[in-house]
Amino acid sequence: MTTASFEHEIALTENLLELLKREQASLVKVDVDAMEGLLNDKARVLQDINASTQARYQAITGLGFGPDERGLAAWIAVQDAVIQKSWGRFQSLIDQAKELNRVNGILISKQFRRNQQVLDTLGRPPSLEQFYGPNGQASTGSTRYNAHA
Repeated sequence: MTTASFEHEIALTENLLELLKREQASLVKVDVDAMEGLLNDKARVLQDINASTQARYQAITGLGFGPDERGLAAWIAVQDAVIQKSWGRFQSLIDQAKELNRVNGILISKQFRRNQQVLDTLGRPPSLEQFYGPNGQASTGSTRYNAHA
């Protein structure tokens, strides 16, 4: 495994970051058409990152290190500064992608709640059971105010 493998993962992650930024802009503008197209692109890039990660773990396992984060950390610890710097850059980009994804998730949740409120309002029949009495307090149909009483 060489720096080139991290450079490939760096390029993939930079691509993912760009997609996440575009997704965020689409979420802010509520551009559903743009968001749908980005989903496929994101899925493809995430599959490529996953494949690269699996190849990385296979490579370090072949070198006698564990097939997990601890094994990878042990392998990186015995590498030169160039590989360590490349790994650090990759980790920094991953952290940025996680944060953008977290913010996008918040935006999606807010939009979902807004949409749900609108749907609830549109789908709810007008309430005949509740009205305001002479004292300005809401009351139910069982204690109707009678203007003639």
